[in-house]
Amino acid sequence: MLRKVILFLFILMFILSPTASAKTLLYVIYESKGKVSVYNADSEKLAKNISTGESPFHLALLPNKKLIAVSHKGVGADYLKIIDTASGKIKMSPSIIVGRYKKTGEVYLSFDNNGRKLYAIDSNMNYVDIIETEKWRLLKRVILGIQPKKGILSSDGSTIVIPNLNSRNITFLDTLKDNISRSIKIDGLPSAVAFSKNGKHLFVLDKENSLLLSIDLQAGDIIGKAVVGNEPVNLLLSPDGNTIYVANYASNSLTVVNASTMEVITNIAVGIQPFGMAVDDKTGRLYICNYGEASISIIDTKTNRGIRKIPTDATPTNLIVVRE
Repeated sequence: MLRKVILFLFILMFILSPTASAKTLLYVIYESKGKVSVYNADSEKLAKNISTGESPFHLALLPNKKLIAVSHKGVGADYLKIIDTASGKIKMSPSIIVGRYKKTGEVYLSFDNNGRKLYAIDSNMNYVDIIETEKWRLLKRVILGIQPKKGILSSDGSTIVIPNLNSRNITFLDTLKDNISRSIKIDGLPSAVAFSKNGKHLFVLDKENSLLLSIDLQAGDIIGKAVVGNEPVNLLLSPDGNTIYVANYASNSLTVVNASTMEVITNIAVGIQPFGMAVDDKTGRLYICNYGEASISIIDTKTNRGIRKIPTDATPTNLIVVRE
């Protein structure tokens, strides 16, 4: 009898264990399609498609991992779509307009640390809309530079840093006051930014000169440079913060850079026109949307080697990793 009770308790613990049914999902959007595809990262198989409206462009995960906000760039797709990660369905479409340029518009989304505010950066209208997420209403609009790109939140949540491509500068937005606190001029076209692990440096991509820059945030000076591929459009850090990965859109490659020394470690061939990237902090796998090839490249950040590709629909643009 005792043996049966122990066996029953063991089975029950396994069933209730969060790792027993836990899985990692990739939410992928396609600029030319009206859907978000969900892939099982373990099996690398398509799990489902979620209809979102014409030409979804960018997506951001709420800090509580329960909701995903999706922006669009298609005709009649002005409104956000909010996906419930538990059901994998559209939960709501708030009646707040984000993005006014059709077809060519780009709206980048970032949540603050507590998920109470969503920052929607309109790359064509040159402003950021600050949206309160409880009732999904506009709080404030802040004018940025010309053609702003994706904003990155500092680890303490106090600042969002936004590269303004054609203004040749970096804007720092105070998230408490929701105003611009400072800016740094760049002798080039800043296309993407990332904070160092310790928060003391800012890494900036210069699309014009094919450079990765390291900037001392206190002084605002450039303290390091690395030559990367043609048209670098995106970057992120490895989970340990020691390595920087740069997606080179026109070189079809990923440049790997030592974050401390700014020396190039290697260049990895990926698919055609790599664009959006995301990393799984648990497995150390980096996923890259190959916009011109209908695939996602998988990179092992522990060995800095390409593993394989996941076939997708046409024009995969951006993606996020969600661990259930």
